[in-house]
Amino acid sequence: MKADAQTEAAMVGMLDSFCYAFQARDAEAVMRLFAPDPDVVVVTSEESLLRGPDELQAFLRAYAQGPTTYSWTWDRLEVSTADAVAWLLAEGTETAATHAGDHKHPYRMTMVCEKRDAQWLLLQVHGSSPHHG
Repeated sequence: MKADAQTEAAMVGMLDSFCYAFQARDAEAVMRLFAPDPDVVVVTSEESLLRGPDELQAFLRAYAQGPTTYSWTWDRLEVSTADAVAWLLAEGTETAATHAGDHKHPYRMTMVCEKRDAQWLLLQVHGSSPHHG
């Protein structure tokens, strides 16, 4: 079901917070957005499939020390909800910035959140870059 305005605003805020913290290489800020559950999952557009907070934290620490900074701009957002769960699909462009310059390509991100004690928490994030032949 399409989300109401309050849920939509909360999910867009979650997306913005996630993207801002990731671009800022702030591992702790990213981790605070996630539920503390052992079954949280992040699927990256690379080979990494991160299961649980420990794998996610290790990935974020390595990213923070790495040569590439990722950022996104979104062209289209869709938010849906059922009970205390909401999900968002974002379509836009990812920028991978390195010392050699910026590389832009189409990107999609899906987020699944659950509302607990009046706070939305991430349970799953899936990022992908559609490849064109």
